Amino acid sequence: MVRTGGDAFLGGLVWGGVDGESPHIDPGFFYADPKVSYGLLLARSPDSVRELASTWEGIRPRLDGLREAFAEHAAVPDGWVGDFDAFTDLLDDWGRVLTEASRRGWGVVGLSE
Repeated sequence: MVRTGGDAFLGGLVWGGVDGESPHIDPGFFYADPKVSYGLLLARSPDSVRELASTWEGIRPRLDGLREAFAEHAAVPDGWVGDFDAFTDLLDDWGRVLTEASRRGWGVVGLSE
């Protein structure tokens, strides 16, 4: 499957992947021992961060065009990202993290229980 724009951005950040595939761990960036569990893990190398930051810059100006589609297909009023404004706030936060990490040449690691 070829991912474009928003799919590439979100697909690079979603723990377990959009289809439940394995966590995003860039080869050689984070030590992976199958006997050790880190909980839910996202480990992106500096190269991946640069790619995601670049993707973010390309999709950011077009986000508002997704408002109606989000309301129709993804809104969950009682969910943790229940409406379009909460969704775009979350993406903006990730965009800032990725942009700054890219500027500094850093990778990004995210953990969750």
